[in-house]
Amino acid sequence: MKAKFALLLPLLGVLVAQPVVAAGLPDRLERPSRITPLAAQSLLTDLQQVGDNIVMVGASGHVLVQGADTSPMQSQVPVDLLLTAVHFGDAQHGWAVGHDGVILHSTDAGLSWRKQLDGRDIGKLMLDWAEAEVARLEEASAESPDDEALATALDNAYFAVDDAKAGVEAGPSRPLLDVWFRNAKEGWAVGAYGMIVHTRDGGQSWTFVAGLDNPERLHLNSVLGLDDGTLLVAGEGGRLHRSSDGGNTWAAAQQLTDASLYKLVQLSDGRVLTLGFNGTLQVSHDQGQGWRRIALPVEASLYGATQLEDGTLLLAGQGGTLLASRDGEKFQRWQAANKVALLGVAPFNGESLLLIGSDGLKRLSRADLKEQLQ
Repeated sequence: MKAKFALLLPLLGVLVAQPVVAAGLPDRLERPSRITPLAAQSLLTDLQQVGDNIVMVGASGHVLVQGADTSPMQSQVPVDLLLTAVHFGDAQHGWAVGHDGVILHSTDAGLSWRKQLDGRDIGKLMLDWAEAEVARLEEASAESPDDEALATALDNAYFAVDDAKAGVEAGPSRPLLDVWFRNAKEGWAVGAYGMIVHTRDGGQSWTFVAGLDNPERLHLNSVLGLDDGTLLVAGEGGRLHRSSDGGNTWAAAQQLTDASLYKLVQLSDGRVLTLGFNGTLQVSHDQGQGWRRIALPVEASLYGATQLEDGTLLLAGQGGTLLASRDGEKFQRWQAANKVALLGVAPFNGESLLLIGSDGLKRLSRADLKEQLQ
């Protein structure tokens, strides 16, 4: 699974040809995304409603802002690489993440963006943490030379230093896969090989988070904060990580399933859902402590979700699958004619839905959805 990141959209099985950087051209972290009328027809990976608009991100650094009565407008973006997720902490302040560990920030509801961080910076954060951990454990081991647990932790810290140094030398190669902000100041971004970074000042500074129970460094695909302050992270191999104190400490990882989990969603009544590979859907009624599998009429992998004003839950997935449910338990299926992957869905303009995926942006009327549900 970890080999996918060179040529594939992480974890979704959607082929994405990465741009080849020719001699003399600037690095894609330094090259602005190209403004093109075809942006709405290329891969789009995530979207969020921001005020009356929908903000979408995707391939080649594309960010689109869809207004209620306008065509989608492409934003100015300083990087030319795959963006994987977007989240706004309020109506103006948003963050987008993607390949090469990039983190972008907008202060104008997605109309313009600037780079806050990339994989080169994250590599240095990881190295600083690992070296500090070695110094701390060497001092503790000197005071307790017979403590086997300390000796094991020190060996792991030595490995972490070597790994971080190798990452710094290799350059920004680890993608970020999701981002979530509690407000305009505090947020988290998660990604490949167990990577998490955290900010308390709106992204002016970031810290590397190392407290999760993830010794295999499995990919972390989704992060979500709940209304009660609980923080959840889901990822590869069905692992679920939970913090009840805002990320300061983490409980032992839960393995909900063997299938990888791609998305976390909280519904209006407080229920939390995990979506994942091969039709995996699980629900928690207690802020992520306990989980129950929900049976679905298809085995399509699920990547995105939204809840409409009337409570209807929509799940977007593989092969053009859109699942609809009034109660979050029993689902009906709508199938896109071209069967391309759907990666997200959002309500739009009262009468329509916006669908995003491997062939870009599509609009579906709610009347057509209702008529065609199976």
